[in-house]
Amino acid sequence: MLIPHIILAVIAVGALALRPRSARATLLVALAGALDTLFGASAGATFAVIAPLIAFLAAALTLAALVERSGLAERGASALAASARGSALLLYLLVCAVCVLLTAAVSLDGAVVLMIPLLVTLARRFGAPFAPLFLGTIVVANAASIAVPQGNPTNLVLINRLGLSAAAFLEHMLAPGIAAAAIGVVGVALSERRALAAPLRVATHQRRPLSAAERHAAISLALAALVAWAAPLAGIAPWWPFCGAVVLGVMTCRERPRLIIPWRIAVQVGGLLIVTHAVGLTVRVSAVAGLPGLLAIAACVGAASALANNLPVSVCATGLLTAGAPAYAASVGLAIGSLATPQGSVATLIASQLAGPTAPPVRVRRFAPLAAAGTLAATLLLWANF
Repeated sequence: MLIPHIILAVIAVGALALRPRSARATLLVALAGALDTLFGASAGATFAVIAPLIAFLAAALTLAALVERSGLAERGASALAASARGSALLLYLLVCAVCVLLTAAVSLDGAVVLMIPLLVTLARRFGAPFAPLFLGTIVVANAASIAVPQGNPTNLVLINRLGLSAAAFLEHMLAPGIAAAAIGVVGVALSERRALAAPLRVATHQRRPLSAAERHAAISLALAALVAWAAPLAGIAPWWPFCGAVVLGVMTCRERPRLIIPWRIAVQVGGLLIVTHAVGLTVRVSAVAGLPGLLAIAACVGAASALANNLPVSVCATGLLTAGAPAYAASVGLAIGSLATPQGSVATLIASQLAGPTAPPVRVRRFAPLAAAGTLAATLLLWANF
C-alpha cells in the first residue's frame, strides 16, 4: 500500500508547489488527503497537530484585526516612517527589527499577521516600497524564529516530541537565529537595492495620547505576547495561553472584531500532513553527529520543508531523530530551509494571503540562495556551540 501513499503525496506537494495561492491547488490537496485516508492514512493524528495551530492562527489573525481597527497599526506605521527620516533603507531596517521583536514575542506567524497591515499602511500613506519590506518581513520572521522556543510552531513540535528543554533550546539556537536573520536582511537589501535607494516622503509623527481603543489593543497585544513568551519556560505550549489572552481581549472590547479562521491554510497544511505522514519513513538518526552530519540533516530537512511545508515535515522529523545536536539541526532546516519556496512555510503562505494581489512573488531563484546561506551559517554556529 506504500505506492498509493507516495503517489498522493507527490500530487499534493506538486500542486501546492506549482500554485500555492490557487483555490484549485488547495482543493487538490484536500482531495489527496481525503483519498489517502481511504488507503489507511490517519486523520486523527493530523487533527491533533493541526487543531492547536489553526486555533493559534485564528487568534493571531483576530488580534491583528483588533490592532488594525483600533488605529494602533497606523500609529506604528507613522512612527516608523518618521523615524526613517526619508530613507527607504533605514525604514527597511526598522521594519526588520520590529519583525524580530514580534517573532520573539508572538511567533513568526503572529508577527507576519501583525506586520502585513503595517506594511500596507506604510506603502499607502508614505509611499514606502512594499516589495522589499514584504520580502524582508518573510525572511526575518522565518530565520529569527529558531532563536526562541515559541518563535515557530515547528520548534514546539520538536521540543515536545523529543523532550528538549526550552532553556537548552534558547541557549543553542539564539546565536544561529540572529545570524540567519542578519543574512536574510542583507540578502533582501542587496536584491532590492534600487527600491531601497529611492527617497521617501519625509513624515512627521504627531505625539498624541492613545485613544481608549488603542490602549485596549496595546494591552491585549502585550498580554498575548507576555503569555506566549512565558509559557514555554513553564513547560506549556504557548498557543493555548495566547488564545486565552486574545479571547480575553476580544471579550472586553467595545467593538468586537469578527473571528478570522484561516480555512485555506488549514486545508493545505492538513492535507499535506495526511499524505506525508502516511508515507511513514522510519530511518533513525544518531544523537551524535559532527559538522558534516549536522549540515546534511539541516540540508535534507530544509529541502523537504521547502517542498512539502515545514509543519508536516516537523512531524515526520520527530520520528527520524533523537534528542541532541541533530534535533537542533533539524530545527534550522525547518525554519530557514523552508524559505526557499512559497509553500515551504506556513508564515509565508499567510503573508501572501493577507497581502493579496499586492504581494510580490516569492521566487525560488532568489530565496533558495538565501535559505542555503542562512542554513549554512546557522548550522556552523550550532556546531560550534556543542
